[in-house]
Amino acid sequence: MELPELLKKRAEKLLFTFCQQAADDEFRPRHIRYRIEGLHINLYEVRRSAQNPEQHKQLPMAKLRYSPELNQWTLHHQNGEHWQLYLNITPTLELSKLFSAIQQDPLGFFWQE
Repeated sequence: MELPELLKKRAEKLLFTFCQQAADDEFRPRHIRYRIEGLHINLYEVRRSAQNPEQHKQLPMAKLRYSPELNQWTLHHQNGEHWQLYLNITPTLELSKLFSAIQQDPLGFFWQE
């Protein structure tokens, strides 16, 4: 199952803005990439390898899941090898609220040092 086309276009617009803001941060610029897979959006931070600057690695950052039955988005963070529901924000109709939660990250789940 795929995201409805209008929802996907809205998500892509928000994703572009989110990734651009992360890259433009004057104190800690970050290279964020995303992949839309079915009803999920996966966010990754791309970093150069410390051992070999020619190589890059993708660090899983967040997963946003859409539930068509409820017409809601949920936010998930990586917990070891598994994705876990981020309990600091409730499911929402507004995808932008989840991007705000990721950006603020009061519990330190999304922005790895």
